[in-house]
Amino acid sequence: MANGKRSSEGSTPKVYAYLRVSTVKQDLENQMIEIEGYCSKHGIKIDETIKVELSSRKSRKERLIDGLLHDLRTGDTLIVVELSRLGRSLVEVVDTVNTLIKKQVKFICIKQAMVINGRNDMATKMMIGMFSLLAEIERDLISERTKSGLVRARAEGKILGNPNFKLTNEKYRQGAQEFAETLRPVLEGLKAQGYSQRNMVDELNKLGVKARLGGEWSLIQLQNVLKRLNAAPSIEP
Repeated sequence: MANGKRSSEGSTPKVYAYLRVSTVKQDLENQMIEIEGYCSKHGIKIDETIKVELSSRKSRKERLIDGLLHDLRTGDTLIVVELSRLGRSLVEVVDTVNTLIKKQVKFICIKQAMVINGRNDMATKMMIGMFSLLAEIERDLISERTKSGLVRARAEGKILGNPNFKLTNEKYRQGAQEFAETLRPVLEGLKAQGYSQRNMVDELNKLGVKARLGGEWSLIQLQNVLKRLNAAPSIEP
């Protein structure tokens, strides 16, 4: 990563390539070959390459997206192989692309044949409008799936919050992990919609999902659950 000390004025624009894979079965070098081929064809020289081997479930900070956005300056260029490298949901991708536009950074996505020129012109506005509409549709679909999942889980007798787990040693830790896992799809759905942790707390209480000891959710209770889920191995990349 760049050191973040470049001045936004008078500095030479840089070209960044961002590559990410989620699993060991995928290959960063394949993405590099595609990017190098594109750059060779269009006469582009890459100044810095960021390679990340990390699931999209991890935070933007862990995936080095936040640091990259911080380092980018007006006139710089960011190249990726495909949009999915930037985020796990369209909502997150749109947010990242909007940030690039505000910073007047040129964005190139090879597989989607997308080039955003870094200027807030009509073509860029139309593209972002389309993305924003699709992101809104995605948020609505995720919200419906989340609520439907809660209804189905309750109908099947699944417990989304059990106040009777014994608070002792290993049984406590095992019970806490099991409880957290029952909430994984719900919390992932809310996160994918762009909910902050405080908004997640409000939404869980609004939906009537009880905290582990049977009461309403607090921020610290949610953070403890998220910490357990982040520490547990994920089934999907």
